Amino acid sequence: MKRSFKDRVTALGLSYQKEMAFLIIINFILLIGTAAIYLFLLKKIIVFIIGAALLLGANYLYVSRYSAMERNVKKEHLDELISLLSYFELFISNGNNVYNSFKLLIPYSSIFMEDAVTSMLNQIDSDKTVGPFITFASKFDNHVIESLMLSIYQMVDNGENSGQFDEFSVLFSTISKEHQTHLIEQKKNKLDTLDSLPLFGAGAITIVLAMSILTIVGDLIDVL
Repeated sequence: MKRSFKDRVTALGLSYQKEMAFLIIINFILLIGTAAIYLFLLKKIIVFIIGAALLLGANYLYVSRYSAMERNVKKEHLDELISLLSYFELFISNGNNVYNSFKLLIPYSSIFMEDAVTSMLNQIDSDKTVGPFITFASKFDNHVIESLMLSIYQMVDNGENSGQFDEFSVLFSTISKEHQTHLIEQKKNKLDTLDSLPLFGAGAITIVLAMSILTIVGDLIDVL
């Protein structure tokens, strides 16, 4: 079920009232600014066109940042889980069962991960099927995690024999390496984007200068 705007904001740990108040202030300032420029400086219809564009742009940029924040939160949760599963693998190899190995992860977990792991362990107490593992995996919205959790469940289902652990270890090692490679690629892409920012800035300055020159020339023509 699709969450409401208020639920999305609250889930990010933000105050819905403060976010709405700030958005209203932004709109109010832009509306007053546009009206003031039209009344006291340039009584031209283009002022309203530019003002409307700025208003739409500001609202879009402010609201769209929530999507970026949600993606970042999901990434942080995935990064944390991959890191914790390294400890999980170590606990299993030291003779702990799956249930206790997850319980041992709790002291190293964030609030989100602690709640997710605790909830899964509570479900396992009453449900010995794959259900709790699938529910846990669904919190990360990633098919790779679902594969890992299914592999972990098979360790439980098969009595945590050494062969099943080896299968999980190989799968996790592959996924972990792919995840690290993906993180490195993301860092490279961010650096490439930063390198191109000066070019965009120079282009924006050129456009502003061109528009200013055209405006001045237009005013001179009107005077003549």
